[in-house]
Amino acid sequence: MSDVLALYRVQQLELEIINHTKRIKAINQQIEDDEALREAETEFEAAKTEHEDAAKRARDMELEIAALMEKRQASESLLYSGEVNNPKELQDLQMELDSLTRRRDVLDDELKRIVTERDGCQQKLQESEANMEEARIARAAENQELLEEKAALTATINEQLTKRKAVVKKIPADIYKTYNSMRAKNSNRPVSVLKDDACAVCGIEQNSVVITAINRSDDIVNCQSCGRILIKL
Repeated sequence: MSDVLALYRVQQLELEIINHTKRIKAINQQIEDDEALREAETEFEAAKTEHEDAAKRARDMELEIAALMEKRQASESLLYSGEVNNPKELQDLQMELDSLTRRRDVLDDELKRIVTERDGCQQKLQESEANMEEARIARAAENQELLEEKAALTATINEQLTKRKAVVKKIPADIYKTYNSMRAKNSNRPVSVLKDDACAVCGIEQNSVVITAINRSDDIVNCQSCGRILIKL
């Protein structure tokens, strides 16, 4: 293998490693960032809060009705106990009983409304919980696939690093140093293929001197336009 061909092989391995590394970063981000699951969890928490609020209002209403009934029972017992003989006091007790009865009717209607709302919130809570669980199961399955892909990519990268190391050992230090110095300014592509007498990267056709040099020698020949190392495969 010529030095230029070895450089090209190193470049190909490095580009593959870069692409695999980018994919691994994307997988990590995808695992951490699941919009669908977040939305399902948010909906569940909102439904849970609504249900708890409706349930609390229903309990408070039931306590208020219980207290009213206790007061009504006490007034009714006093009215019919015979302890009160004053007509005015008896009239006041009867009026209080009538008022408490009317209030009970109002509270009963309000309780029915709140209980209906609470039951609706409970149904919504159950549905949102089911949706959240479904999203979690789907996320777990997708994460498993992503983790398997990540493991395969990691193994491939390790293999490519080993191959790259072996190829680099065969390249003279000065030539490899030149290659490395050209990487950053050439977007990790310091080596380009000569295709139809033109640089495959910049597309500029090479003159006869460059083409002859590539055909006759294994020495490094640069593109007359972009300066990349040219190789003819």
